[in-house]
Amino acid sequence: MITTKNNAETKDLWFSANGEDGWDSADGNEWGADAWGSADGNAGGTAKVRAAQPYIIQMVNACTTAIADVDIGDSFANRAATNFGQNTNITTTSTVSGITYREFLAASESSPFKIGRTMIISTTAGQLDQTIAVTHRNPAGKREDFIISPTLDPNQNQTDRVIDETEYLFDGMTRLRFNQINASATVTVRLYLISKFSPVQIVAGRSSEQFYEKPRIIKVAQVSVDRRLS
Repeated sequence: MITTKNNAETKDLWFSANGEDGWDSADGNEWGADAWGSADGNAGGTAKVRAAQPYIIQMVNACTTAIADVDIGDSFANRAATNFGQNTNITTTSTVSGITYREFLAASESSPFKIGRTMIISTTAGQLDQTIAVTHRNPAGKREDFIISPTLDPNQNQTDRVIDETEYLFDGMTRLRFNQINASATVTVRLYLISKFSPVQIVAGRSSEQFYEKPRIIKVAQVSVDRRLS
């Protein structure tokens, strides 16, 4: 499994250190390494726990032609909209048992989370060549974007999926916009959390920041070397 990394776009990820936006961290690296806590994820004495189960969103294009600008998220604009603001040929669902896509959107409003890895799966030829724009807006009118450009490694055996390791926060004004969903394609997006704002933790008298280990979904082959003398 190959990973992609977009370093250039994340340098000043979302806003500068002017203190105007509530998402800014103390040192100005908003939504970066120190967002919601220290770089090692132990802010306020909160220890990391095991890796979280991913949020899984599936999009199906029922049309025989490609459909441009298909979104996941942007809950404040799309949660109550007809077909979640998407083309009528697009069906968007959560494939997590017992959780609807509408509930996923609502959770992004009340419990924003930080993504550590994004997996994109599609068996339709050419779909993995499509870029994804991650956009965040705020009520003051500020907006910032960065692009995920999935890339298959020539040595990768699997051809139906890629993983991007760009870290970004996701709230009710964040969206993932696919450049297009190809004709008759089914695209599954797995969002792997590394931290989450949890109001329930506050009620329980604990830190509102809940941290998770980065999921170990990339396996590195172990090589055994026989050191015995011949």
